[in-house]
Amino acid sequence: MILRIVGTTFMVVMFMLVPLTALSKIGGGDVEYKPKGAAKVTFAHDYHVNLKGQKCSNCHYKTFQMKGGEAAYKMDMSMLTKGQFCGSCHDGKKGFDLKAADNCKRCHKD
Repeated sequence: MILRIVGTTFMVVMFMLVPLTALSKIGGGDVEYKPKGAAKVTFAHDYHVNLKGQKCSNCHYKTFQMKGGEAAYKMDMSMLTKGQFCGSCHDGKKGFDLKAADNCKRCHKD
């Protein structure tokens, strides 16, 4: 009888822990870019993955490798507006349109 109670208790605890692992934070943290002549851009993995529901594989290893920050990528707005890097999603269809002048401050922060 005691073995059955211990086994049942163990199963209940395990079922309670499974949802907690699903809520754990995705790695990556914030990645900061400092473009010439513009305010810095901080890419927040947490926002894109946990709040917007994006999968890591949507960007890695297609659009971005997992190297690190601006040292790994030489980006400029002309590349983004042609659909490279962030522009592959931020085209006005999947995400907000980065070409629209009123959207600059959504990424570029002082």
